[in-house]
Amino acid sequence: MKNSCIILEGGGLRGAFTGGVLEYFLEKELNFDRVIGVSAGACTGASYLSKQKGRNRKINVEYPSDKRYMGFRHLITSGSYFNMKFIFGEIPNRLVPFDEKAFFKNRAEFDILTTSLNTGNSVVFSKKEIENIGVDKALVASSSIPLLSQPVNIEGQLFLDGGVSDSIPVRYALSKHSKAVVILTRPRGYRKEKLSNQLIFKLAFRKHPEFLETLLKRNEEYNKTLDFCDQMEREGKLFIIAPSPEFSIGRTEKSFQKRESLYNHGYTLIQSVFENLQLFLNQDAIH
Repeated sequence: MKNSCIILEGGGLRGAFTGGVLEYFLEKELNFDRVIGVSAGACTGASYLSKQKGRNRKINVEYPSDKRYMGFRHLITSGSYFNMKFIFGEIPNRLVPFDEKAFFKNRAEFDILTTSLNTGNSVVFSKKEIENIGVDKALVASSSIPLLSQPVNIEGQLFLDGGVSDSIPVRYALSKHSKAVVILTRPRGYRKEKLSNQLIFKLAFRKHPEFLETLLKRNEEYNKTLDFCDQMEREGKLFIIAPSPEFSIGRTEKSFQKRESLYNHGYTLIQSVFENLQLFLNQDAIH
């Protein structure tokens, strides 16, 4: 599709929904000029660009049942609830090999969103920069949830979860393209509430006041972005894909059945609206 862009929201294992949608895109050979991924969205986006069918299902649905994948034991021993060495080392290198060659050969742009621990601002790593940093390292940085993960050092700067500063980078996408497709991992109508246990975060990030401010205001910014998405959708600039509420899961969902249902829901949902999506991609955005 000419001059087309897709935004993939994060949300831990809620990314199973995105994986289901992207699997259908791979089958239909639907490609985008730019893929923008945040946290888990960047992870599913990488497998989509390497065109590895079935890979996202294995990583988001099957492997989370493996005790090496996540748990408080890993948080205590490595400082991260999600076992980064297993998810971004063992899995892509050995268990479900990531085709890095195919990823870089794909002509689409790929942007990974992270958040600077020093400034609290959103930092975008382009595909060219990712080549220097390493795909795994850039993905770990975008996926490192505050308190549940350690910050990642990239060229002397520390980074955490991209969702802290820009969960759904629609403004960024529309600065590059006239319209975009957005895959959300929360149902329509969802609004983020204020951060609970604020004191813990205030203590943990007291030496990083700008980051802390971004973190505490995250719900307001997120909700403003959702309102903006609704407005852009009405103007014909966005095509939004979101899961139904009955398939909602937590970002550390333990149930294989629930993760599988969410993945299958993503696949069947996009199947049902695929013609509308094609119409959207083929028509000029309404100004």
